Amino acid sequence: MPLEHAANGDLGEGVDPVLEPNGAATLAIQGLKSEVDFGRRLSSTASLQEPPLLERRFDPTLNSPYGSAPCNAMPETNYRQRNSVSYLGRLEYLRGDVPVDDDSELPNKVPHRLTTTDIEILRIQQVTELPPRAVRESLLDAFWTKCHPWTPVVDRSWIDERSPGTTSLLLQHAIFLAGSRVSAAVPNYPSEEFYKKARLLFWMGAEDDPIINVASACLLQWWNPEGPERVSLDTSSFWVRVCVGLAYQVGLHREPNGKPDAGLRKRIWWSLVTRDCLINAGHGRPRAIDLKLADVSPISVSDFDGVTASADLFAAYVGVSCILGDLTQSYLRKQGLQEQKKSLEDRLFRWIKTLPDHLQLCRAVEGRPLKSYDFEARQLHVQYFTVLVILNRPLDPTLAPSTASLLASSYIAGMFEDFMARDELRYLGPIFTFYCLTAGMAQLSCYRYSELVSLAEQNLNILARALEELSKRWPTAVGSLKHLMDIRGKATQRPHIGPFPDMCLPSTTAQFFSDFGPDLCRMWHLIHQRLPQATNFAPRELEMAGILHGLRTPNHHHLDLDIPTDVTAQHMMNNQPPMGTSLEPTLLQPQEWFGPYAMGNWLMTDWDQGSLGW
Repeated sequence: MPLEHAANGDLGEGVDPVLEPNGAATLAIQGLKSEVDFGRRLSSTASLQEPPLLERRFDPTLNSPYGSAPCNAMPETNYRQRNSVSYLGRLEYLRGDVPVDDDSELPNKVPHRLTTTDIEILRIQQVTELPPRAVRESLLDAFWTKCHPWTPVVDRSWIDERSPGTTSLLLQHAIFLAGSRVSAAVPNYPSEEFYKKARLLFWMGAEDDPIINVASACLLQWWNPEGPERVSLDTSSFWVRVCVGLAYQVGLHREPNGKPDAGLRKRIWWSLVTRDCLINAGHGRPRAIDLKLADVSPISVSDFDGVTASADLFAAYVGVSCILGDLTQSYLRKQGLQEQKKSLEDRLFRWIKTLPDHLQLCRAVEGRPLKSYDFEARQLHVQYFTVLVILNRPLDPTLAPSTASLLASSYIAGMFEDFMARDELRYLGPIFTFYCLTAGMAQLSCYRYSELVSLAEQNLNILARALEELSKRWPTAVGSLKHLMDIRGKATQRPHIGPFPDMCLPSTTAQFFSDFGPDLCRMWHLIHQRLPQATNFAPRELEMAGILHGLRTPNHHHLDLDIPTDVTAQHMMNNQPPMGTSLEPTLLQPQEWFGPYAMGNWLMTDWDQGSLGW
């Protein structure tokens, strides 16, 4: 069936929309002319002739960073034709003096056809059945507000600008899956059903647009039904590699110069990079992406159609995620951390000092009181303090715990306490179980000191309750909670070695805390009372005096940035300077595999050595 017919809502002969008694919508397929006809409907049409979800235009005042973003709709036929060409880079080492277009599509390409068996399987699995209108709209709203800011891989024109009945079924089920993972459970419409239908459509090849395939596969990472302790074909670790393989085929790792969907391509690419970094941190497994082979420029406001708030949030998220991924990777390399620590510190310092004001936690006045509560800003700072915990832990576990790690982990506990008070844990992704575990491990080192146990116990109880609540949605939390409680049991049986550890917070480390006050940190006052008098926080005025310009990475290590110098210069000429987010070197080296709890040896083996030092 020609696409222009679908755009007019013409579903073809023998195909009638049917509303079930419960309000669910299905597509009655009475007499298909061919397998190709059905395949095209699965790819380019929805299950309904008049689905309200696809007809409505979103109110610009919708409480979403993307509520007012304009959509640049493109003709569907041209869009699909452009995206059907695979990327090949072999001419880089095969090119001769005769020009060759290695990216052109081969002639007489045979279109993908669903077999009769394929169609019967799809019928049995009821892939054309969608939830009722109210459920669809609820799930879609949850997706735009809670998932899309962190994984902006769906172009709004795929939903808003399509005529009735022209939205991919694969995309719809993937969006409903993601929305359901950050919503209260809907009776009769569990997340698993959306996942199974989307997975089947994906592996059947029902969607013929590779960009939509990549975006949908990205969203399937929200299912994640198993903890990292088990081998699974359904976890985010598996799907991120599927996505990356497709992304390389499509050429998303190359700068999309001149492409009308350049912003979308960049958002998908950096979403994959971020997921790859976080999975590396949370699981300790090799990365799927080598940024040294990519030349995609950093995220800019133009990639979000001029919506500055959305671009700021995503750019900050990508930046701190890349730092976390590089940090945990460096721990897994022999003699890797000390060589990279200064660079990582520089990048993290630049990240926090260039963070947009609306994403800052505290007001820039005496005492650093908290700003009004902002859920997205809190999530970013949980990542920031997680980096500080790991970055400052002592390499020798027999040493006193790190003062910086104790402060940072106490901040994390304070933010999780806020999440629970507002019933927002259900909106958090599975990586937050790793942040809980990291903070809890740091707090456990206080059990050796009699005057720190009480505060550490309060923080640990918060983190344990958070993990218990997260485990209802994310099985990843089960292993983390068990491991934390196992170590807690051992720690309580050991004698104290003193009232306090030696407190030390050098000015170079104190700079990382200078933008924060004591409101979220239970250990703030106790630790600062015991710091040597000579220890002072670095004045904020140093930033204005040019301290940022002294950072080594931006000025002297262009080759370490994952963006070639000529690409960066080109963006400067186009008045598109890179954001203040650091997307610097990735340490893609062979790694050691994690232990029985799927966490890195750098995080888990200290107790086996007789002590736990942070």
